[in-house]
Amino acid sequence: MKGIYSDQTNVYLYPEEPSIDDDVTIKLRIPKYLGKSIGSVMFTPEKNSKKYQHKPMQISKETTYFYFFESTFKMPDRMVRYHFEIDLIEKDKKLFYDAMGLVENRAIHDFILIADFKTPKWSYGSVYYQIFVDRFKNGDETNDPVSHEYHYDGQEVLKKDWNSLPDPKNGHREFYGGDLQGVLEKIDYLKELGVETVYLNPIFVSPSPHKYDTQDYEHVDPHFGVIEEDSEDLNEKYKVRTTSIKNLEKSDEILKSLIQKAHEKNIKVILDGVFNHCGSFHKWLDEMDLYGEGSLHKEDSPYKSYFYWKNSQKGYEGWWGFHTLPKLNYGNISLWKYIADIGKKWVSEPFNADGWRLDVADDLGKSFEMNTAFWRFFYKVVKKSNPESIIFAEIYKSPLAWLERKCWDSIMNYITCMDPVSYFLTGMEKHNEHHKPELLKNSEYFVNSVRWALSQLPMNSKFIALNQLSNHDHSRWMTRTTQKVGRLGPKTHEEASIGKDLDVFKIGLVTMFTLPGSPGLFYGDEIGMEGWTDPDNRRPYPWGKESEENKMLFNFTKELIKIYKDHPALRKGSFDFLDWDGGYVSYASWNESENIVTVINREEKEIDIELPLWLLDKKEGKIALLFATKDFILDDNSYNDGKKPLKIPEKIALVFKIN
Repeated sequence: MKGIYSDQTNVYLYPEEPSIDDDVTIKLRIPKYLGKSIGSVMFTPEKNSKKYQHKPMQISKETTYFYFFESTFKMPDRMVRYHFEIDLIEKDKKLFYDAMGLVENRAIHDFILIADFKTPKWSYGSVYYQIFVDRFKNGDETNDPVSHEYHYDGQEVLKKDWNSLPDPKNGHREFYGGDLQGVLEKIDYLKELGVETVYLNPIFVSPSPHKYDTQDYEHVDPHFGVIEEDSEDLNEKYKVRTTSIKNLEKSDEILKSLIQKAHEKNIKVILDGVFNHCGSFHKWLDEMDLYGEGSLHKEDSPYKSYFYWKNSQKGYEGWWGFHTLPKLNYGNISLWKYIADIGKKWVSEPFNADGWRLDVADDLGKSFEMNTAFWRFFYKVVKKSNPESIIFAEIYKSPLAWLERKCWDSIMNYITCMDPVSYFLTGMEKHNEHHKPELLKNSEYFVNSVRWALSQLPMNSKFIALNQLSNHDHSRWMTRTTQKVGRLGPKTHEEASIGKDLDVFKIGLVTMFTLPGSPGLFYGDEIGMEGWTDPDNRRPYPWGKESEENKMLFNFTKELIKIYKDHPALRKGSFDFLDWDGGYVSYASWNESENIVTVINREEKEIDIELPLWLLDKKEGKIALLFATKDFILDDNSYNDGKKPLKIPEKIALVFKIN
C-alpha cells in the first residue's frame, strides 16, 4: 500500500525546528486511490508518553494523486512524540503511519519533535573528506618522528618510507610523516574535488600515529605541527619535542593557519574529540614521567581521581582493557569542566574550528545517566561559545536517546549508510570479517534497515549525519567489493585488491551520495584506494604515483560531487523508496522545486522496471539522466499516467531528474 507519506522537512512540518510556544503545523499525504479518508495525528508530550491525544486533521490541499491533511498545535516545553491514524472509510479499515512508514506487524516508531533543537544550516548535506593526518601528505620533513625516538606499548616506534605499506602487527607504532602542513598544501586539491568539510582524525599531542591516546588536549602534536626545539639525545628527544612550549605554540599556529585557509576556501574543519579515555602518556597518568605530576608515579597526584583504579597504584582501568587507553572517570566534576573547556577552546577564537566528532561517545562514563548528563553539559558549553559549530558522535546503534536529550546534533551514520549499503551491494560486514550472502542483493533488508535508521534520527539530525563507506576503523570500500573475508596478516596487501569490482564500487558511491545525510569520503576513496581493516586501511596517499584507474575514479567522484551539489533535493529533501525487488531498488529525493530518482541494479543481468512516478505526484512529462555509473542511453525520455518503464543494464546506478 504505497503513497501515504509524512516527514519532518518544511513541506510536512513547519517550523522545522520549533521553539517553545510556536504554532507547529504537521502534514500528512494520503493517496486518492484509497478513497475517502480521515487523517488524525496521535501525539503525546514527553511526560505523558503512554497517553496519546487524538487530534483531527483537515484537508489543506488536493493534487493530481493526493489529499494533504494538516493539524496545528502549540509546542510545549518538552519533547513531543507523534504518529498518524488513517481511517479508510470506504474500506472500513484503520492504518497507522509513523517515522518508519506504514505500520505493519511491528511496534510504533514515533516521529520526535524536540523543542529548541537547532542545527546549523551549513551542515545539512555537507560534503566531507576525512583525513588521517600521518598518512595524507608529508609537508614538513623536519617534524617527522624518528625511528627509536621512544618506546610505545612495549616497543620502539619506527619511521617508515612513504612508499611502503603498514605492517600487520605494528601499525600503531609506525609513522609516515604526514602533518598539517601537508593538509594545508592540499586545500586547493580538496576544493577542486568539491569538498565542503574536512574532518581531521585526532591531532593533539599523542605518542601514536592515530592519536586516539591523547597526551595533551591543549596543544597540537609538534610531529603534526612545528619542531624547532629538539635534542639529538634519544633519551630526551621525545620529551623535548612534545613538551617544549615553543614547539607547542607554533604547532597550534599551524592549525590556526589551516582552519583560516580552509575558511577562505569556504571549507569547514571538524576536529576529533577523544574524551572517553586519554593516553597513558597523558600528564594525568604520565607513564613516561614526562611531566612529573602523574598519578602513576605520585600517590598524592591531583589527577588520581581522573581514573578508575584497581588494587595497586598501577592498576588503572583501560578502555576495553588497553593499557595505553586509560578510561576517564566522569564521577569527577572537575574533569567535566576541563573537557568542556577543551571543547570550547578549539571552536573559539583564535582557532575557530567548526565542530567536533566525538570518539566512542556512548562509552563515556559508567552509566547512561552519567554519560548523557556530561554530553548535555558539553553540548551547552560548546554551543554557547560557537552556536554554528556541530557535534556528532561515533555510535553503532540507535542514537535516539541521546538526541532526544540534546547531547549531540547527529552521528556517524553507520546505521543508515555503511552497514546497509555494504550488505546490499557486497554482503560484507564493514571490517571484511564476515560475509552474509543472504543479505547480498536483498533489497527488502536494505529498505527496512534504512527506514529504521532514519526513524532514529529526528528532525534535521538525519541531514547532518555523516554517511561513509570507508574510514579509519573499517576496511576500504574498494576492498569490500572483493567479497573476501580477511585482514592483513593472514591476507596480504595485494589480496586487498584482487577481485575488486569497479562497478559495485561506483554504485556504492552513488548510493552514499543519494541517501539522506552528509556524504563523506575517507582520504583516498576518491581514487579507489584499497586496504583491509586497521592498519591496512591507513595506507599513505600515493601522491604523484596515481594509476590511470586512480585518475579515472577521481574524475568520476568529482563529477558525482558536482551533480550532488547542483541538486538541493539530494542535500536536504523528502526521501522515500519507490520500488524494490531482489538486487533492484529505486528511491526518490524531492523538495518543492525538484524531484530526483536514483535507480540501482545490483543484479548481474538486465532488468525491466516501471518507476511509479505518481508517488512524486507526477502524471506526465520528461525525465532527464543526470548521472550514470556506466554508459546508458535513454531512448525515450517521456512518461505518462504516472509511470515510466525502463530497461536497466546489469550492475549500474542511475540518477534521474523528473520534470
